Amino acid sequence: MKIAVDLTPMLPGGENGGVKFAILELLRGLKSNFGDRVTFLFLSANDTAEETRSLLGADDAVVCILRRRRDPWGRVIQAVELATRARLAVRRLKRRHQIDLLYCPFGGASFASANTPTVALVTDLLHRDFPFSLSAQDQEWRELNFRKLASYADYYQVISEFTGQRLQSLYKIPAQQIFRTYLPIQRRLLSSIGILPVGKVAQASSLQSHNRLEACATFSSLDAKPFFFYPANFWAHKNHELLLIAYQLYLAGAGDRAWDLVLTGHRDERARYLQRVAQDLDILPRVQFLGHVPEATLADLYSTASCLVFPSLYEGFGIPILEAMSFGLPIVCSREASIPEIAGSAALYADTRNPLKLAAALQRMTEDENLRNSLAELGRIQMSKFDFSAEVARLADTLFAAASGNLDRTKRYPVLQNLVSEGTYFGRALARQAVEAVVKLGSLTK
Repeated sequence: MKIAVDLTPMLPGGENGGVKFAILELLRGLKSNFGDRVTFLFLSANDTAEETRSLLGADDAVVCILRRRRDPWGRVIQAVELATRARLAVRRLKRRHQIDLLYCPFGGASFASANTPTVALVTDLLHRDFPFSLSAQDQEWRELNFRKLASYADYYQVISEFTGQRLQSLYKIPAQQIFRTYLPIQRRLLSSIGILPVGKVAQASSLQSHNRLEACATFSSLDAKPFFFYPANFWAHKNHELLLIAYQLYLAGAGDRAWDLVLTGHRDERARYLQRVAQDLDILPRVQFLGHVPEATLADLYSTASCLVFPSLYEGFGIPILEAMSFGLPIVCSREASIPEIAGSAALYADTRNPLKLAAALQRMTEDENLRNSLAELGRIQMSKFDFSAEVARLADTLFAAASGNLDRTKRYPVLQNLVSEGTYFGRALARQAVEAVVKLGSLTK
């Protein structure tokens, strides 16, 4: 079976969040377990082509079909390129490589067509459930993609039962077209620094001492001090503002027993804004913003942290929850979206819309060692419910079924409707960029 994999939405480093690393792990799992039955044609952008090549097997290929731009007009130009030149290029590649299936793990529908079976990964419905966390243009782009997927996708891969239910409810997708694969990718961190979970905490077994010292240096020897850890990009739904307010309240109540707070995530304008918020709250000396860190350093942070705090207001899955469990960490988190489905009984749940209640949960975690030990043990039990090999096998079964040619291909493909939707999107995007340019020009001339 020959599968074209659309990796054009993949961004460098940690800009896509944890889902990028989950997708890469799933693809590696497919290659490892089913490489004798599958070859891949990876469709990439210019800034991630080298990273994509790390996935290549002997008979696979990578084709760079998108030139990504970072200037103010780049998003619009990129969308136009996906709808025109890149789409035509992919159509030729499908014929040349005799592609049996298109797999869209980032949910993009740019290259879906009526004559190629398509499987798409849907991580969440953020643009519908939490729209104010996105710009108007991002909302419109996501909605355009989902409407195209509803026309062309044969199967929808979701990463939690919660996401599957929202997909059925909001887009009326039949349940038989939806299949769930969880994202238990935590073992990559354990293997990245050669550690195994032992007792309450994960301890080093084969990591060289100089490597550990080098990793610890990046976060100021935090392994000597207890700290709360929150690994997440600084998107609005991750709820960092409320966490910082709650942490200020916690510091006031916990006094000398207070733990530090360590944050990782892609450094962007919101990260810099949140640093200013921490400074205004007079807590910056106790909060560390480490940016995006390599997996070895991330694993070392987990192995030295005292607790995962996960106040996110919306998750399609919640990879850090399983990562924390694998390192024996207790967890403080919200009850929002898919989080209870993943955390089960292995977490201290708090109202993360209320800073007083979140601060109280942080203080309780600091003071109650029995609670921490109990949650760590429950985490080990909960983590055993997630099997990466089983999830890869479920994905492979669906890909094989979709490529078999036995699907009902009689459904209608509203080409005209999709063209109108694309035209509307581009028109609004261009108008928005023009207005912003005029406003910027006006401010410069004052």
